[in-house]
Amino acid sequence: MGLVLLVALSACQDNPGPQPTLSSMLPTRAASSTVSVATSLPSPTPTESAPSPTPTAADQILNPLTGLPVHQPETLGLAPLLISVTEFPPSARPQAGLSLASQVWETSIGEGMSRFLAVYYGDYVDAFKKTFQAHPNQPGYAFAIGPIRSGRVGWETIKTFYPDGLLITRFASPEVAVQLTNLLTVYARDPKDVNSAGLTLSELEALAPPTIEPNSMMALPFGSTVPSGGNSGLDLKLIYNLYDQILWRYDPKTGRYLRSQDPGDGSGDLVPLVDRLTGETLGADNIVVLFANHTYENLAGTILKIRLLYLDRQPGLLLRDGRWYAIQWSTLKQNLMVQDQSGRPIALKPGQTYFEVVSRQSTWDPTDRVVRFHNPALPTLTPLPPITSTPTATETTQPTQTLTPSPTPTESPAP
Repeated sequence: MGLVLLVALSACQDNPGPQPTLSSMLPTRAASSTVSVATSLPSPTPTESAPSPTPTAADQILNPLTGLPVHQPETLGLAPLLISVTEFPPSARPQAGLSLASQVWETSIGEGMSRFLAVYYGDYVDAFKKTFQAHPNQPGYAFAIGPIRSGRVGWETIKTFYPDGLLITRFASPEVAVQLTNLLTVYARDPKDVNSAGLTLSELEALAPPTIEPNSMMALPFGSTVPSGGNSGLDLKLIYNLYDQILWRYDPKTGRYLRSQDPGDGSGDLVPLVDRLTGETLGADNIVVLFANHTYENLAGTILKIRLLYLDRQPGLLLRDGRWYAIQWSTLKQNLMVQDQSGRPIALKPGQTYFEVVSRQSTWDPTDRVVRFHNPALPTLTPLPPITSTPTATETTQPTQTLTPSPTPTESPAP
């Protein structure tokens, strides 16, 4: 199947530190709630005159990541998959399988590019089977999920919200790989094709995620009732750079936000991003923007660490049902919680959620509803002190010459 399991050497965790106050909430361009898992109630003994009642919402077991009913409850006892799905080069689009993820995270990977980390939990295999039955003629490599690309340091932090989650990537640089755990590597079908790594339906079915306790899974509050307050807003634009621009636009007919993205040609044109499996435009029921501290771990600006753990009252945005809300998010117990400005839990709409993680340097324009991503500063080098020679004894009475101080180093990393 082209799969190999790699056990990483260590995990990346953020250490708790001083917590910022709400005085630094949302930057501008100018100027625990737990979803209970109800057990199914036994149906009355059926008779010819009294058929078994149809289960109600209270009788159904819900997926804690979506708030939607699960048709195969036993699948909640299997750890989720977290899969690194690429956006670049643009030839990777359209991707396969994003529409069937429970949740999708999108983060910067440096150099002006973003990447998805798609989370699959519950009875997703059955959903993929039904999709392939309805759309049997898949192009190219016939991936169920892909293209898959390399891992990132931030994936390990996000994986903390999904205990024992299985992280699936197409390799990772050595300095990143040692920080990733529960790592499964997928090989490329064609070494010359950067988009040739992925999972077919048969490979997805063959995976054996570890068993977990469903109650340990991150559980956000869900509710079909639109929260009070908020602001009218039918779209959100996220700009990473000229070649990576994203638009989420609310569609009243479906009640979802549909995604468009520029083709990476600098034109600024935005075209619908579809799922390769169905040809339908990608949509989300909730868009959650998390403003978080980003730091580079290398001078090249390609290893980006995101601080998401052990934090309280951090700024964010929630978009659902054509409205946007300024929210707070907290992870004091390594469990993501979203709250309104008063600290009360705010419900997400049942369905799929996209988490857009941006830097604290990023700005938010509430009038035009635009988030502009700004990179954190690159690490700086600490100059070493000048080196001079030590006088030594000679056969003459003249002291040895003092050497000219060497130039200040410019490329040696700080200790």
